[in-house]
Amino acid sequence: IDEQTNLSENVHPALAAVALWGALIWLSMVEGSQASMVGLPPVDPELYKESHPIAYKICQRGHKGDNLDRYLMGRQFMVLALVFVINMSGAPIADADVLNLPTPLANCFLKSGLAMILFTCMIGQLN
Repeated sequence: IDEQTNLSENVHPALAAVALWGALIWLSMVEGSQASMVGLPPVDPELYKESHPIAYKICQRGHKGDNLDRYLMGRQFMVLALVFVINMSGAPIADADVLNLPTPLANCFLKSGLAMILFTCMIGQLN
């Protein structure tokens, strides 16, 4: 990171790295829980009541009434905030020299934001 991101310019680079990976791991958990909450309603809860008691309790509350819809709406705001933190702490600043990449390659991946999009999607959302 070495002070070449928006966040690491203003705070210690180690804090920016912790924020980046913390938000990325949190995003991965938010995406995984969303898949579980949406995918489990047709499954009989008694099948996982004994083996996964925490998931059972969460689903009992989450699948009651309109709680699932409210959870999904709140989850969208959380994803937006986490992606913002990931971008602030990981995206290179305009004059960053990352890995001494050739200018055309750096412009294609880093300056356009493609590298951060791929990084966030592959690690945080598809993991």
